[in-house]
Amino acid sequence: MPASDEAAALRREVAELRRALAERDAFLAGVAHELRNPMTPILGQVERLLGAAEREAPESRVAQGLAQLRWLVERYVRRATTLLDVSRVQAGQLALLAAPVPLAEVVEEVVASLSPMAAHVGSAIAVSVPDDLVLSCERLALDQILDNLVTNAIKYGDGSAITVSAVREAGAARIRVSDRGIGIPEADQARIFERFERAVGASDGAPVGFGVGLWLVRRLAEAMGGGVALDSRPGEGATFTVTLPLHA
Repeated sequence: MPASDEAAALRREVAELRRALAERDAFLAGVAHELRNPMTPILGQVERLLGAAEREAPESRVAQGLAQLRWLVERYVRRATTLLDVSRVQAGQLALLAAPVPLAEVVEEVVASLSPMAAHVGSAIAVSVPDDLVLSCERLALDQILDNLVTNAIKYGDGSAITVSAVREAGAARIRVSDRGIGIPEADQARIFERFERAVGASDGAPVGFGVGLWLVRRLAEAMGGGVALDSRPGEGATFTVTLPLHA
């Protein structure tokens, strides 16, 4: 086959692959939307019942069970939102609007929502974030970044203590999420920031997910003028550092 014909065939194959990827991302967006939307009224009903139970008997098994149910529904919604965000990023439709965001406030909300999951595996989460750190970012995107990093620390921290800290440095905030768990081999440290990749697989007996969390963390951080870095050694845990601009 002449070189020109081979080049034309290759271009056709590339175009077909791009169409297939676009169709897949559109399908994922549709599925995520349909999975997430019915949960909003369900979550509202659970919160109403939980509020009533906590007023009548805050320590009752019913109140505790409803609190756990609320956490499970919220986690389901977050996973569906992750799928939807992945599709939007790929399609260039995820618009991030910067605004002043108190970092300590968002960290507190994320840690509170994930505390039941951490307690289940025996991990304690310590927070050291100055109250005066105000970021210039989108609040929901920051929430998604922190949720993904703390969730990973819980999953792969092997029951160790987890630390969420932040410092001011040259007009930016450096946010660190650390654990003392299984760590990540150096050969995998670049790969895990790619889409549909994980540092550990099912064969290791570790929990698995979509393999998009760290990819999304990187894309969201970069879209807000920041970045993410990793420091890890096998058996010694991992520290993810997200850098985001401070509000002037």
